[in-house]
Amino acid sequence: MTEPTDGRALADPSDGEQRGLATVGSGDPAGGGHVRALDGMRAIAVVLVLLFHLRVPAFSAGFVGVDVFFVLSGFLITTLLLTELERTGRISLPHFWARRARRLLPALVVLLLVVAFSTWLSGTFTERTSVRNDLLATTGYVANWHFIGTSSYFADIGIDSPLEHTWSLAIEEQFYLVWPIVALGAAAAFSKRPRLAVGSVAFAVAAVSALLLWLLWSPESVERAYMGTDARIFEPLLGAGGAALVATPRFRRHLDRWATLVLVLGIAALISGITMIAAVPSSYYRGGAVLVSIGTLGMLAPLWTGHGGTVSKVLGWGPIAWIGVVSYGAYLWHWPLAVWLGARDTDGPIPTITRLALVVATFAIAAASYYAIERPIRRGRAGGRHVGPVERKARVRLTLAAIPLSLLAVAGISLAATRVPAIPPSVPVMMVVGDSVPLHLIAAMETALAERGWRLVSAAAGACAPTGETMARPNGTPVAQAELCTSEIVSEQDRLVREADPDVVLWWDRWSLSDFFTASGEHVRSGTPRFWELRRRGLRSATTRLSNHGATIVLVAIEPPGDAVRSRCTEERCQRWVRFQLDHYEDTTRVWNAILRDFAERRPDEVRFVSVTDAVCAEDVAPCDDRVGGAPARPDGTHYEGAGEELVIDVLFGRLGPLMESVRSP
Repeated sequence: MTEPTDGRALADPSDGEQRGLATVGSGDPAGGGHVRALDGMRAIAVVLVLLFHLRVPAFSAGFVGVDVFFVLSGFLITTLLLTELERTGRISLPHFWARRARRLLPALVVLLLVVAFSTWLSGTFTERTSVRNDLLATTGYVANWHFIGTSSYFADIGIDSPLEHTWSLAIEEQFYLVWPIVALGAAAAFSKRPRLAVGSVAFAVAAVSALLLWLLWSPESVERAYMGTDARIFEPLLGAGGAALVATPRFRRHLDRWATLVLVLGIAALISGITMIAAVPSSYYRGGAVLVSIGTLGMLAPLWTGHGGTVSKVLGWGPIAWIGVVSYGAYLWHWPLAVWLGARDTDGPIPTITRLALVVATFAIAAASYYAIERPIRRGRAGGRHVGPVERKARVRLTLAAIPLSLLAVAGISLAATRVPAIPPSVPVMMVVGDSVPLHLIAAMETALAERGWRLVSAAAGACAPTGETMARPNGTPVAQAELCTSEIVSEQDRLVREADPDVVLWWDRWSLSDFFTASGEHVRSGTPRFWELRRRGLRSATTRLSNHGATIVLVAIEPPGDAVRSRCTEERCQRWVRFQLDHYEDTTRVWNAILRDFAERRPDEVRFVSVTDAVCAEDVAPCDDRVGGAPARPDGTHYEGAGEELVIDVLFGRLGPLMESVRSP
């Protein structure tokens, strides 16, 4: 896909962070106390994300709820830091980090343990391997970089992970770790005007980050821009800069005077940004996210200072505010529940009963998490009583000591729960190499093979050819996954050949048709004589390498895209790679399929060729009619789902039946 289709991000500062002081919160509700309207903003944000994930048509831009959370987080965190700085003349980093840990870590630990147990209970071996890496990345708060480097997140082309949404928690924790140090340094360097220093640094870095979001965005793969810390940190930083402005007496006087206008403009900017992104999703990267963030900040400042009027009353209404109070737990649990309840299946609309069950379960678990875990641990044994300095320091030390111990315990349990048993020598093995199409089928293929007494191992990777070149765009720039394709694919294949000793290697990809770079940096254009020369050479080399332990190589013909590809490839907007497959099926895909067939025919003892096109498509044309029972076998025109998944696996393994039987009975 060419634009963000997900909003798996959340930050929810503790209730105790909605506090102010003379210059920050004087005039705020309750003299700087809890601002219920901000809970209402959290509620709207989490509901937007939830409805987006449930694919409610009117909420196609609901993922921007993420941006609202990011801005809120930066604003409240920086308000907390500036409050402490003005009251005490310093910022206690241990106290700050201990508060963050008590607020956010316990609920996350429970989620990670449940995911680990669920995977141990019902996950296939490939799912265990995948979720293990997700668990470890989430535990280490580097999930955003992990998902950038391991999957095509927005295209939904691999094993659905119940932890895919935690990439945003990683960005939040990275912000919490670094920003207090930066703010403290800026305030110390300009001690006479600390608020100005903190705000200037926040806005300057935010401008660079917003520019990076624009520059790093690629229509072929949006993960790097959408999930990269450097390209998304502008949102909490805009909130941080806004907090510094609100804490400045001169700005505060102007805000008090023009609060209603600022609030109206903020609402207008937020609605305009959401509307623009819904109409043209790629505009998110071209100013849409910035507009949404500015709109959020425009609402946030007046609400924080007690000038929200009717808007503040509506957002602070009990039921709405309560949703905001439990929003952290709601966000943590709604995504894994969506995966486990099948709400991520794209084969037809999500049934209403599934939507209702998901919403009810989400908020039931969120409430239990808040009242039984989050609030008691955050308050500790002190409850509502005053805590002295000695006890406070002891609490901080205990919390900071518990952080690494808790994370290490979660990591150890995750490793144990996702352990993959060794393959017995008597069990035949199929190894899969290729791109996102077989990758999306891995879990179902593993189940089908297990029924036949086989084990499956996978070295497939989205947007990569099995031969391991650096994939290129027509303009001569690498695709987003290029580094993964070059550095990891071949080494992973070789490792699995050594360790799993496969009997059959299934080669199924279409990225072999893409432009690529040679090791010397030559840009080889698809369809040229040089391209076909190097493709034949790469095919010979790779099949020799993959079969050097005696495996039979099965080359799967590239089938044409399905009719449903039209939904993401219109005259106005079409991903380059999708357009290439449509425009060059005759002169490129068919040529490659003929090369594969000829190659197999000349090596019948080592290589086989198989095609599923006739079973999937009514005609061998691009795009083809691939309906199964009235629904497309590939809802996005490329990746199999539902009945299409069952059909293609049955056909593929049916046609490989004689080969598989010969392996079992040599």
